Amino acid sequence: MKSDIQQSVDWFMHLITIVPTDPGILSQIGAIYDQDSDRSQAFQYFLESHKYFPSDISTISWLGAFYIDGQFHEKAIQYFERASLIEPQEVKWQLMIASCYRRSGNYQQSLATYKKIHMRFPDNVECLKFLVRICTDLGLKELQEYANKLKKAEKSKELREQRRENSGRRSGRNRGSGGSERSNSGHRVPPGRQNSGRKQDQEIAIRDSSSGRKKPVDATSISV
Repeated sequence: MKSDIQQSVDWFMHLITIVPTDPGILSQIGAIYDQDSDRSQAFQYFLESHKYFPSDISTISWLGAFYIDGQFHEKAIQYFERASLIEPQEVKWQLMIASCYRRSGNYQQSLATYKKIHMRFPDNVECLKFLVRICTDLGLKELQEYANKLKKAEKSKELREQRRENSGRRSGRNRGSGGSERSNSGHRVPPGRQNSGRKQDQEIAIRDSSSGRKKPVDATSISV
């Protein structure tokens, strides 16, 4: 495993000598070092990749997570704020920003960020859960309001998932019944032909038994 990783690194290092500013190659080297648990080396290459391609979401996400692991929440916020500008409709980046404020102990800023998220994404269950938690910790009067909203959002989410599952089951049954009908209609044999076929089978069996030949094995009964 180590030799495979080293071979991959050597190959990408050779490419870097040809295209030293390619962000894709730099992030690939960072990913290899990350896989090998060499986070410091991985960080250097992801950071270099970000310098040449600052809008790459996967690199931004990795760097943000790296700073969270190192307890550098203010630095992590900078990356998640950039991600939220690139993908403004993706709620997870804004949730990560609020989480960084909460982890760093800045509960007021965290609360304000969660409230802002709730205004844009009123049915987001995760946001409401953290609003309930912070209001509980700070003893705020909005606790009951957000708790009621959370119950309603969870119920709505549950109903949506049930409808999705029921719809999937119905479409699966419809496909199955349609295929069965087509299969049956494609192999329907007229009554006269069925009797004729049975007589031929009987005659063949009589000839086989009288001549001593073995009856052919049904292919469908053989396990491969």
